[in-house]
Amino acid sequence: RLLSPESESRGTQPLGQTHPHKDRQPTQSPAMVMVWTRALLGLAERAPLRFAMGFGAAKTTAADALVQRYVEGQEALDRRRLTVFFSFGVLQVGFVQHWLYVNAFGRVFPNAAIFAAAPWSAKLRDAAGLRNLAAQVGIDQFVYHPFCYFPVFYTCKEIIQSGGARTVSFRDAMNTYAANALDDLQALWRLFIPTSLVQFSVMPMHLRVPFAASVGFVWCGFLSVTRGAEFTMSCRGEAVAP
Repeated sequence: RLLSPESESRGTQPLGQTHPHKDRQPTQSPAMVMVWTRALLGLAERAPLRFAMGFGAAKTTAADALVQRYVEGQEALDRRRLTVFFSFGVLQVGFVQHWLYVNAFGRVFPNAAIFAAAPWSAKLRDAAGLRNLAAQVGIDQFVYHPFCYFPVFYTCKEIIQSGGARTVSFRDAMNTYAANALDDLQALWRLFIPTSLVQFSVMPMHLRVPFAASVGFVWCGFLSVTRGAEFTMSCRGEAVAP
């Protein structure tokens, strides 16, 4: 084998050969994605409530931050807006939805987990399971969201806009909600009725909240674009239309 003069003098590899460490490829990103995905799924299964609350807070805060920066073009993020979405994510998206989708629905519909794990051929023959699916979607979309989700959201908004005042007008929050209810609910149902059908028919119990929260990233962006700008304007003392 021919050696270069430099190779002979230094005792290095022959020409045409490379150092084995230089050819070593970095860890493949798809493999790392799978590792992290398994870790997150395992955490969601071991501690579903804490995972739901953390996931909800991160999702809602990140969605509003992205909207502020890239949709509205703000150089400095509005911390009051971020605060309301963080609080909303911890309380409503995390704690309340976990209680409803996992605890309450798990008791009222005890075969929900079995139905979700069954193949579609069995699902379509399960009349009771299909009725329970429709009931869960109906409660979620026509009871929980209109009478719990939105009142909590608009109350949180009122708290942030109050600037730390001791008294917050629940009536003002509900008046604002009433003015926006038709648009908000129509947008909600277009996105979340199909989401709920998938959520309650396919997802295991511990992934019900993370799945809805992931889809809710888009919904949170909608709320931030259409309602979030009110926070910044009100802080400047400008007149704000609902």
